[in-house]
Amino acid sequence: MNDYKDFEIHYRFQGEPRHFNHQGNHLCETDALHFATLHAGVGAVEGHFCAGPVRVAMLCAERLGVTQVRWKRT
Repeated sequence: MNDYKDFEIHYRFQGEPRHFNHQGNHLCETDALHFATLHAGVGAVEGHFCAGPVRVAMLCAERLGVTQVRWKRT
């Protein structure tokens, strides 16, 4: 049985709005930040930063040009 759910992730990369769909078992704020940096093509900082606090993940994403990350289940 497939437990995957569909999510929409919206963000800005260097001020330009972008979005994409993601499938997974769950999604949290730090996961969305991680996937947005990957989608923007700038990768993650020193490994998978979504294991840390949300504020740290937000600062890392902002340094890479990814801001205003929002997500919702579709």
